[in-house]
Amino acid sequence: MWDNRSNRIPEILMGKVTLVGFGPGDPDLLTIAGERAIANADIIFHDDLVDIDFLDNYKAEKVYVGKRSHCHSFEQEAIHDLMLEAARMGKNIVRLKGGDSMVFAHGGEEIEFLKSKGVPVSVIPGICTGIAVAALTQIPLTLRGIAKSVAFITGHTSDVQLPNADTLVCFMAGSTIHKIAAKAIAEGRDPNTPVALVYNVSLPDQQEFLSTLKILSRTEDKFPTPVIIIIGDVISYRQNLIQQTQEMLLSL
Repeated sequence: MWDNRSNRIPEILMGKVTLVGFGPGDPDLLTIAGERAIANADIIFHDDLVDIDFLDNYKAEKVYVGKRSHCHSFEQEAIHDLMLEAARMGKNIVRLKGGDSMVFAHGGEEIEFLKSKGVPVSVIPGICTGIAVAALTQIPLTLRGIAKSVAFITGHTSDVQLPNADTLVCFMAGSTIHKIAAKAIAEGRDPNTPVALVYNVSLPDQQEFLSTLKILSRTEDKFPTPVIIIIGDVISYRQNLIQQTQEMLLSL
């Protein structure tokens, strides 16, 4: 970066920040571009949903800045300040987040803040957990004749909005799914609409819990987190496919 008045490089060069989406959890699902950025980083600010053992393979300094419900290691404004301080020291910074940085991950806020301070920012997409869950459970989010629209929503809010989409994918809703289910029924969705709750998508201990809006609306049981929740008739398609396969195998 040149100082046009003196035609000299300033004594302190501003570092850069790269937002990298780690994907749903399995390091094998990290993109090549994301891995390259991590390998070249001087410092990595990372969240919870990242494989720490995987990061130990890289030379960068690692700083944990995760935020879980009622347990924030740093508030968002403090994370902004940490990245800005590192950038002013000329560091090559990676801001590493689970899933994709631009989906329910404060990516937009961080970009706005850093750019307002003159910090160069780039973004490398990651596999969004709301997309990965479809592949890793074989539950299609859209399906001809059953679902032609899908919406992503967050359950981590006091005012949950339920768009008029055939399939809903709920992030951060492990403790609020009963409220979401009750609201969905109140707004006209069939109480028997199936719901799939998927814990630790892509990891060896991935688990699926199947229910319905009616059942979930009547219980305040909490599910293990992190959990992604799918609401819609596409789940019935997957169940029917499994049943047909089992019947075929029994007939052989």
